[in-house]
Amino acid sequence: MRPAVRARGTIIAAVFSVLAYSAIFLVPVLTSPPGPLRSMRTAFWHDQLGYLSIVANAAAGNYEVVEPMTLTGVNHYPRTYYVGVGAIAHLLGIEPVVAWNAVSIAMQLAAVAMLAVTMSILARRWWAGLFAPAPFVVGTLSFVTGGGWRTPLDSHAVLWGPYGVMFSSNAETAGLSVIVVVLCSLALVWARPTPRPARITVSIGSAAALGALSGFQTYSFITGVYLLAAITAAVFLWKARWWWWVASGVAVLIVILGGPFVAERAGQLPTLVFGLLFTAPGILLGVAKSRGMLVLYGMILAIVAAPPILWTVSGILSGDPFLTYRVASNEDLGVVHRETLLASLPVALPILVLLLIAIMRRDRFATPVLSAAVLTAALLSLNDLWGANAEPYRFWIEMFFLSGVAGAIVACFMAGAPGTLRSRRRVRPAIIVAATAAAIVYGLSLADAVAFVADPEMSETWNPMSSREQAIASAARTAGAEEAGLIATDSCVDPRTTKITSQQTIAYYYLGMAWPAQVDAVGGLIEGRLEGTLDGTDIAASGTRWLLTDTSCAPVQLNGIDVIGEQRFPFEGGEIVLRRIDAG
Repeated sequence: MRPAVRARGTIIAAVFSVLAYSAIFLVPVLTSPPGPLRSMRTAFWHDQLGYLSIVANAAAGNYEVVEPMTLTGVNHYPRTYYVGVGAIAHLLGIEPVVAWNAVSIAMQLAAVAMLAVTMSILARRWWAGLFAPAPFVVGTLSFVTGGGWRTPLDSHAVLWGPYGVMFSSNAETAGLSVIVVVLCSLALVWARPTPRPARITVSIGSAAALGALSGFQTYSFITGVYLLAAITAAVFLWKARWWWWVASGVAVLIVILGGPFVAERAGQLPTLVFGLLFTAPGILLGVAKSRGMLVLYGMILAIVAAPPILWTVSGILSGDPFLTYRVASNEDLGVVHRETLLASLPVALPILVLLLIAIMRRDRFATPVLSAAVLTAALLSLNDLWGANAEPYRFWIEMFFLSGVAGAIVACFMAGAPGTLRSRRRVRPAIIVAATAAAIVYGLSLADAVAFVADPEMSETWNPMSSREQAIASAARTAGAEEAGLIATDSCVDPRTTKITSQQTIAYYYLGMAWPAQVDAVGGLIEGRLEGTLDGTDIAASGTRWLLTDTSCAPVQLNGIDVIGEQRFPFEGGEIVLRRIDAG
């Protein structure tokens, strides 16, 4: 095929993949009122509203490292991505929700397009890129267990396909998109003949991008580092002497047996760092064979990743109560269930078939990449068994997706690379049967993606520009302009969305993200709001000066609280009342 024709075909494949992905997953955000990108999906949105509050603060020009709702206390949660999105909103003068959607969707589509281009180039067939959406739509066979499109486990742990992560448009979504782009970029320069300067440039850029994820979201950063470190180690081990393989096996055993000891004495974060020991033999071999270039890439990654990590470590060392709570709350989130075996099949079977073929071809690229993906998925998904106990189900979801991406890249590479299947004739029918079974299981898993798209809950959106939301925002802004202080709400006015539309300080906080300075008082107001009663002691201690209520809601009982004045903000169908309050 002529280069010009192949290039046009690759572009067509990328455009098709982007349009297909958008049609499947992005329609609610692109078509709901009040217009494209101006609404927000409400499914599982509690945490997303917390992250969006950071965006709202940055959009208002506030970049302080504080609890985002009250602007007090301190925030050790990774926030670089959200601050960046807010800065874009501030610079362009757009609403926080628009920036939230636009940046995330751009990164998702970039990942899809990059995967399509990579698959087309490696396969040497432009139409291979048409299958780029495949790793994004794979399901977990949840329809078999009766979970709809997701499989619930213990506590709040759940197993679902990549769409269960990507739809939320948060920093994890962005982080996984970056990892996909990094995997594709590295595959394009290292899986085929490429000039050395290009390889170095892409490797440096990939290391920096991976390091930046430490300020995006902790789990996607850890997943990316583990996966790339494992792939790097496996590539260098492929032609190594036997004792390097033995050393790697010993390193894995040390992680499994020594992890609980490290966790007991050092904590969760050091244990996750300790877990990387399984890549040490291969990395050391790589340092020697690359004449130190691997050290350069590692240093760049470490330098870029360091600031957010050091900030978190400082909070741990200072005994920050939120971080203590966060670690202690990781209970019953493991994936050691029979449902997990079923859920893993749509990706695990194709990966194992590809790995078997790669081994028979003695493929020096495909074999180490797939082996590394399998080992990384096992270690991270079962991290509660070796001491880290860091939400194993989240790592399972991420590796379920990224293993599928790695499998797609490898499959296209083997399709386009010359190679001979070294096996006896009687083995080949078995491979064909296994491949067919894997394809059937994958096809069945797509029922989950169909259920996801058809689920009415997943299409529901919030309109921040509605008459009522704008009345609430106007009232909150009026309060902020007249006198500084927290704004409390009744049970009918959502304090979370009030923060997004008004960008004012609100008497609320997110238990799993950051705590305000007066956490007990603000917590008392949160409980009182739901019960319809506010206490003067909490009002005074928290620095709350205002109360927002909806006239259609039951009156709030004010205990020891004086109402100094009030203003009314009508909207279509009701009225929002702003009251200046003080502890009597």
